[in-house]
Amino acid sequence: MAEPIQLVLFVGFVGLMFLLRLDARRFGAAEWDDQSGGWREAAPRLTWYAAGLALGLLVFALHPQPVADLNLSLAPDRGEALLWGVLYGIGGIVAAFALAFIRFGGLHLPRPGRYPGGIVTAIGTAFFDEFLFRGVLLGLLLSLDLPNWLGVVVAAVIYAGAVRAVAGSQGWFMVLVALAIGLVGGFLVVATLGIAAALVGHAITRFALFLTMDPTSLQPKPVVAPSMAATVTPQPYVIPPRRYPPGNDDDDRGGFGPVRPA
Repeated sequence: MAEPIQLVLFVGFVGLMFLLRLDARRFGAAEWDDQSGGWREAAPRLTWYAAGLALGLLVFALHPQPVADLNLSLAPDRGEALLWGVLYGIGGIVAAFALAFIRFGGLHLPRPGRYPGGIVTAIGTAFFDEFLFRGVLLGLLLSLDLPNWLGVVVAAVIYAGAVRAVAGSQGWFMVLVALAIGLVGGFLVVATLGIAAALVGHAITRFALFLTMDPTSLQPKPVVAPSMAATVTPQPYVIPPRRYPPGNDDDDRGGFGPVRPA
């Protein structure tokens, strides 16, 4: 395959991955989605993950040096990367609990049936984000001879913008969370030369946010206004006796007229 064609295909598939991330909410794989655990709700989410995996494999295959240039590997020292990832996750757990109490005054635990979907989303979406934003995007920015800190900041800002596009009513709050995830994950990728530490910490943090701030419990319950039929007591209709001629509405018998013998 000619190198220009290979480059065009690489850029095209990276663009498709970015568009797929922007459409994550439609598939139920974005932030604050309702992971009910049923197969009907899980099927679109699994389709999104399958499409992301396929595009990721194509991106990995088309780039001439995906490990050296894009850090698309776990890490040279996996033990060190795992340690940093766990420390990152512990910090994410503490931050999630603190944010829940600061923003909402307490924890909002999800229903037990939503835990399987929450685990799948935490791991799957974290892997997608780390591969695309801290792997491919950050690697491309650093290949432009940008300083490491500047490349990390730019990649984190782009990631926060992508999250804002699909975050719904929790938009600006999720922007700050995504920006923090992008910055911490980016610096860990630069330090460990792989995405393993950022992936582990991101998945733990995402699941901690899911546990402490359940999206369905944060949604206000709709207020239903009572209808007029429910507030007005129906009055019975009284038929006047046949022996009495009808009177007018102004007499003291309510329109029945004076009593007259038959």
